[in-house]
Amino acid sequence: MESYNIIKGTIYLFMTTIGVVGNTLILLSFALIIHQEHQLAKSETVLLHLAAANLIVYLTRTLPSVFYEYGWKNLFGDAGCKVVSYVFRIFRGMAIGLTCLLSCFQCGIISRTSVSVAEKHVIQSYVNPVIAVLYLANMAVNADVVILTTKPYNATNFKYGYNPGFCLVIFPGRISFEAKGYVSFAFDLLFVILMAMASFYILLILHRHRKKMKAVRNEDQKEGNNPETQAAKTVIFLVSFYVSFYSIDNMMWLSQTIFNELSFVVSDIRVFFTMCYGVAFPIILSIFNSKIRKLLLKSLHKKGQDNGSNKAKIHENT
Repeated sequence: MESYNIIKGTIYLFMTTIGVVGNTLILLSFALIIHQEHQLAKSETVLLHLAAANLIVYLTRTLPSVFYEYGWKNLFGDAGCKVVSYVFRIFRGMAIGLTCLLSCFQCGIISRTSVSVAEKHVIQSYVNPVIAVLYLANMAVNADVVILTTKPYNATNFKYGYNPGFCLVIFPGRISFEAKGYVSFAFDLLFVILMAMASFYILLILHRHRKKMKAVRNEDQKEGNNPETQAAKTVIFLVSFYVSFYSIDNMMWLSQTIFNELSFVVSDIRVFFTMCYGVAFPIILSIFNSKIRKLLLKSLHKKGQDNGSNKAKIHENT
């Protein structure tokens, strides 16, 4: 079991490092865009919050798991467990809510034939209020975590709950345990259905545009470089990865609720697939978002020039 924990901790550490560094770079890139342009597009605002949500999920779920697997068992007290678990549940919910919002928003923006410019402005005006509602909703829905979470050595044997290792989530009975599981599953399923429908409609619109512009080569190339089209492609990839990774997580969550089997292996697999989305997010964004890509390439180029000049100075001094 000890070797299993070391291997698991190493995998968690590797993915956590990539996720934290990747999402931090995305946040820094958006901060630079704000500094240069003094504003963000509404889709970029959603992506900014999504990067922050991914980062906080790593800091509150996978990073504590790394410490736990490497032997730091008493990482948090009762208060620490309650805060960390509550924050994790809020931002895990924000990750799916923001991905859904992004897909629905982009679906409305890219519908050129059916949505007027004025209607697009109306859609954009609702983005910030919807983000605020998502935060409030997740804070309210997960308030019970504060009561139910405890440090691991407070309970050695419990029947209904979840055990991430560094903390315990213990329910008072089967009814509350199943109710939480089914409500959480239904909550996530609703968002998954909405984002899947929006992404399908985006694909349909892109397909129609491609067929329409196929005869005109130059216009077709221009369409492919259109910011709205690039943003739509970003959304499609993000939704595809989210549905793939979190669907597995949710199905395992549901199976644990139905059969009440607190398997450590199942919990480990759930954590792994939860981490995958946070790793994929900055990679997808750096590929399909032209602003992020240019900033990252520019910083890499500048770093290369600085290293070259430093080597030249060292050579001259020697």
